[in-house]
Amino acid sequence: MDKLWYKTPAKRWREALPLGNGFMGMMVFGGKRTEKLCFNDGTLWSGYPKDYNSEKSAKALGQVRELIFQGKNSEADALCETEMCGNYSEAFMPLGNVYLRLHGVSARGYRRELSLAEGLCTVQTAGVRREAFCSNPDRVAVYRITADKPFSLTVTADSKLHFSCSSAENALVLTGNAPDYAAPNYLRTKRHPIRYDENKGMAFCLRTEVETDGTVSCKRGKLNVRGAKTVTLFFVTATGFLGFDKMPDTSRANAAAACKAHLRSIQHDYTALYARHTADFGALYNRARVSLGAESELPTDKLLKAVQKNTDTRTFAALCELFYNFGKYLTISGSRKGGQALNLQGIWNESVRPPWSSNYTVNINTQMNYWGASRAGLCECVEPLLQLVYETVQNGKKTAQVNYGCRGFACNHNVDLWRKTPPVQRDPSYMFAPLCGVWLANEVYAHYRNGALQDGADKVKTITASAAQFASDFLVLHDGCYVTCPSSSPENAFRKDGVRCQLDYASAFDMGLVRQSFQNYRELFAGEDTELSREIAEKEPKLYPFCAGKNGICEWHADYDTPEPGHRHFSPLYAFYPGNSIGYDADPEQRGWVEQLFRHRLAHSGQHIGWSAAWAICLSGRLRDGRTAQKVICDLLCHAVFRNLFCVHPPFLFQIDGNLGFVAGVHELLLQEEAGVLTLLPALPACLSAGGEVRDMVVCGAKVSFSWRDGKVTAVSGDRPITVLRRNLSDRLQIGTNVTVEEPAK
Repeated sequence: MDKLWYKTPAKRWREALPLGNGFMGMMVFGGKRTEKLCFNDGTLWSGYPKDYNSEKSAKALGQVRELIFQGKNSEADALCETEMCGNYSEAFMPLGNVYLRLHGVSARGYRRELSLAEGLCTVQTAGVRREAFCSNPDRVAVYRITADKPFSLTVTADSKLHFSCSSAENALVLTGNAPDYAAPNYLRTKRHPIRYDENKGMAFCLRTEVETDGTVSCKRGKLNVRGAKTVTLFFVTATGFLGFDKMPDTSRANAAAACKAHLRSIQHDYTALYARHTADFGALYNRARVSLGAESELPTDKLLKAVQKNTDTRTFAALCELFYNFGKYLTISGSRKGGQALNLQGIWNESVRPPWSSNYTVNINTQMNYWGASRAGLCECVEPLLQLVYETVQNGKKTAQVNYGCRGFACNHNVDLWRKTPPVQRDPSYMFAPLCGVWLANEVYAHYRNGALQDGADKVKTITASAAQFASDFLVLHDGCYVTCPSSSPENAFRKDGVRCQLDYASAFDMGLVRQSFQNYRELFAGEDTELSREIAEKEPKLYPFCAGKNGICEWHADYDTPEPGHRHFSPLYAFYPGNSIGYDADPEQRGWVEQLFRHRLAHSGQHIGWSAAWAICLSGRLRDGRTAQKVICDLLCHAVFRNLFCVHPPFLFQIDGNLGFVAGVHELLLQEEAGVLTLLPALPACLSAGGEVRDMVVCGAKVSFSWRDGKVTAVSGDRPITVLRRNLSDRLQIGTNVTVEEPAK
């Protein structure tokens, strides 16, 4: 299943179809006689570099720790909120919209389609075909209309930002400036939530050029095409972004000149542009494949409704495969080398005050965006994450030193284009999260360990060492154990003496991050005698241990009650997934604690939003529980997906993390690795058991292929030596030359 298709146009943004080249995003509405194209540029954000670090944070740190160790958690919360806070991140901006109005064409026989394998959107009516793609090789978006009889076309443009629009030389030029400040959408303020200062706000441009066999006239910021059978529109964007640590260029003229120069530098030949685009896109899309053995002839919105009505397993399998492939497609379209990393909405956003500023939320969401990428063979698509984290290290070193008196780098839960690393304001449960940088570093290393980012080995080493340094320095010795303090569990709270509290010490989340960071450093710098390696050797055995409470693994150092038992964050389980310091086979007792808390969360609706459901699928897979995985997948597809398959954060907000986390979830259901040994089909849901195939899934640098029938693996091979556990294997297994089968431990 490689196509989304519909019999009706999109009525709103969340029904439009996404295109992208890793630098520019485009949403295609596909009206019957109209078209609306919404453009984004990955570098168009509000604001400019700012320093929100605060020495008063370091001064308060010792006092906050003392209050926590004295059991005065609520007082610690209050002090942290006032003395250790920073400011909000900046926001990812929409750039502009282009509108097409077609005259003299039929609306009969309507069909719109998105080919995932080609990165091509088409709209077909009787006698008219429209095609759109975003090319990475040429950094241009192309929209072509062909008809069997002459038609007319009007082209206009606008923006939700401060803008002007002009037309000349068969071109429509939209220029403007981003706000110098955009308040988060959740901040209820009536006082200047959007602020413009054109001496500070980044400039931008969208240039549209037309080539046609008809005639073109330009008037009052509008293009008119008459008597055409073929019209090709070329779109490029430019911004004044000069680097994360530099003030942006505010000159609209410079942005316009950059767009014009770029369009002059490329070949305006549709066939050649299309060929380069499809060759590039298809090479990535076909790098690795997952087939779940089912097809459907239903339009995508009808397929979604059919699954929501609980139809047959083949329909369910077909939608699962399509949803998986759509996640891969979004990664390829939104994250390419040289571009920006995927934020909360990837590279697609329609709002000046988007959900949570459409920033990099690094207490789960940014990391989840990439969980599945290297497994799917999309190593190149992970490069922007490496660059994001490497740049964040540069700013985060100052945050570590100034705010916390530590070496290494610190990063709290919101990052933006300017690589903001200090905390935000308000609630300590999300405001105070200095180990989020450690999580980012751990994510980078996980991809490196899987064979990606090999050309960036020096950056990986810098990131890993800086994270381990901060983790080591932030630990304090308390009652004979090294603990993090203050310590939060992202966005959650607990009750102590009837009072709601948010900060404690040695949360399972924090201690999991520290353990993983130390483990990563030891692996990456094995055999090197460094000051840090000696520190880790001394501290690692004394880290505060995970422990069990009445509902499973303790979320904080003690077994507190929580006001929200079904909390959306599965952060206390980090050490089990996405980390690996608690192994399925290696640590059965601790795995049991993980499973207990996981089931407790699920019993209280702990996966009610897209990304949380995706995390629950990953955890179900790691726990080898196909039944729970199937239920959570069903809940996700029935309650958290728009008609265009974008994932939902209730009530009607788009976040891309659920889409991309689902890709990782499918990987966990089909293939797991522990200590270099593979388990095939560890958590295969019953609805997917009939048959399927995996080709070239990447595990520890090896490309693994296998097929199954009736829940049993029938063939397995690897492009290099791999070891597979004798679990879920057919008696008639076809074993490749690079495969060793190992008996499970008793």
